[in-house]
Amino acid sequence: MRREYAPARADVVVAVGDAARAIADGAGERAVSLADNKATVDWLREHLVAGDVVLVKASHAARLDEIAAALT
Repeated sequence: MRREYAPARADVVVAVGDAARAIADGAGERAVSLADNKATVDWLREHLVAGDVVLVKASHAARLDEIAAALT
């Protein structure tokens, strides 16, 4: 899958951790690159509004389930 796929369909792409930095680079100005899950949860809580849709996608090893759980 090309790195440009997500930004063409999302308002913002949030990349978590160093391994995901290339995703943010591919998304350009519509991307935010954050260091870890805590920084991501904090950023999302500041920027999400009611009705926003969040897709959390990663390998299980990335532990992004922690982000999904924190937002519910």
